[in-house]
Amino acid sequence: MKITRSTAIHEAAHAVAAIRAGLVFDHVTAVADLEQELDGALHWTDLQSSGEVAMSPELVAVVLLAGPCAEARAMRRRVDLVFADDAAADDRESMASLELDEVSFLAASREALGLIERDWQAIERVASELAKGRRLTFDEVAALVVADD
Repeated sequence: MKITRSTAIHEAAHAVAAIRAGLVFDHVTAVADLEQELDGALHWTDLQSSGEVAMSPELVAVVLLAGPCAEARAMRRRVDLVFADDAAADDRESMASLELDEVSFLAASREALGLIERDWQAIERVASELAKGRRLTFDEVAALVVADD
């Protein structure tokens, strides 16, 4: 199955945002999972997935919003239209579960947009590897991100 540039960019942005937020994940992939109906995904560690390690809702919001924001930039589309697409359904559902107030949501949105601008080169490097069908671990993504630091 062919990996689209938009999916690779979207997942890369989630991964880069997680690293910048100080959140550890297990791996990221842009390979579709037809059983779970996902185009790609950032997979948290078992401790985070189980809730044993708590993550700040505001930081998680930045990670969730980074994907659609980066995809919008790459595809030259409005963020709200990308976020409304079927492909972003899981991001929307996860955002809703955070139950952020309007101020926190807007702050996370601004942070995600700023991160996309600051880290665009890192996002493109990670996306390039994801587009090859690679499954990248946290350490592999971190190595690609620190190349800019």
